[in-house]
Amino acid sequence: MSRRLQRALENSVWVFTLAFLLLSAWGVGREAYRLRRLVEAQATLGASLAQLEQHALVMERSLLGLAHADHPKVRYVGYDPDALYRMLKQARREVSAHLEAIEALMTPHTLLQARTALLRLQAEWQQVDTVLGEYLAQGQPEAVSLTALRAFTFEGQGTLGDAVHDFRRACQHELAMQSQRALGELIGYFALHLMSVGLLIGLLWRRWGAPARWMRAALQQSDESPTHAARLCDTTWGALYERLRFQERRLREVEQFMRDVAMGRMPAPLTPTDAADPLARSSQWLLRRLEQTRAQQEKAG
Repeated sequence: MSRRLQRALENSVWVFTLAFLLLSAWGVGREAYRLRRLVEAQATLGASLAQLEQHALVMERSLLGLAHADHPKVRYVGYDPDALYRMLKQARREVSAHLEAIEALMTPHTLLQARTALLRLQAEWQQVDTVLGEYLAQGQPEAVSLTALRAFTFEGQGTLGDAVHDFRRACQHELAMQSQRALGELIGYFALHLMSVGLLIGLLWRRWGAPARWMRAALQQSDESPTHAARLCDTTWGALYERLRFQERRLREVEQFMRDVAMGRMPAPLTPTDAADPLARSSQWLLRRLEQTRAQQEKAG
């Protein structure tokens, strides 16, 4: 395999690994955000349903209080018909507002079961709201009719409480399914992310870690140096290794040259590696100075 083709393959693997890493990281972030949104939606929906049930209970108790407002025991307790009437009107508005908020939480991807339960809840509330509207149209807390009194407990039809319960159960089932799906995709993307990180670490080790280790072993002049040197020749570190080997050989030549000079021998000048080799020129200059010094000493002696 030629060096150019090998380099192209390595670059392709790097591009694939980085793209794989970015894609898996994006998937992990997206599914984590999706899970957070599902948890927030579940919390918001639960709070709205709880408030709806609370206001429905306030309306029912207000109707009961208004129906028995003339009873001596009720008056003794201190029920105020005007206050109960205002509470009934306020609770009715709050229930309508919470139903609108719940409907706004529904998305085009909402399952049919939850949409059907919401339609039933809206239908039950429409019946109750119609009865309450007829009573509240009087404008003052007058006698409560039997129809208004039994708006929440009319036999033979579903009640508002049952509709709320069914809608809550349908939403919980759908949110559980969506959460499981999002969690499964999150785990899948996370596994892909770990694989891409492992692949990236492997490429980094092959690009820098292993050659550095081979170079260290090759420069230690061990028995396995030729093997490590052969491995380095096939990498981008081969030129650096050859340069270090050259500098090492040059240093040994200089060391041998200086040793010969110190021992009084006249060594040959260093072989120049190029026309501007400073070490070769310095060795030639040093040998000429030594010859001149010896000649002067012989003439003086």
